[in-house]
Amino acid sequence: MSDRYPEKVWFEDFTEGERFAFGAYPLRGEEIVDFARKFDPEPFHLDEAKAVALGWGGLIASGLHMSSILRRLSKDAFPNVQTVISPGWDEVRWLAPGRAGDTLSAISAVIGARPLNSRPGEGALKMQNEISNQDGVLLMTAITNWFVRCRPAAGTEN
Repeated sequence: MSDRYPEKVWFEDFTEGERFAFGAYPLRGEEIVDFARKFDPEPFHLDEAKAVALGWGGLIASGLHMSSILRRLSKDAFPNVQTVISPGWDEVRWLAPGRAGDTLSAISAVIGARPLNSRPGEGALKMQNEISNQDGVLLMTAITNWFVRCRPAAGTEN
């Protein structure tokens, strides 16, 4: 996205059905443990041996951690979008565990785009997102919602 649109990106620059592939995020074991200590202290996120004993085959990332990675990948992929806020995410699903050593990538597709009557000058984007690992295993899906500024009339942009 950032290569395609080097300047500001507005609501009108998105087209329903448009797809974006991005990211190559290396998931490290120490990061999994650090996140879990702070936010999701379950044994299968904190301790390799306990994760194996519990049937996970090794340390796994928290679903909340995977969601945070999606947010980071998205922000990096769309740095110039004139986003106002996100009113929330829908249908978050953690389908398979992220593991230390995985390289995560994402695909986002615009599944909805409409002007906001309640917020003149802004539009609502709905994105279907997927995170997969280096083997193409689908780990997570989520629908994200963005409020994005509309392109200002010529001569009025700051």
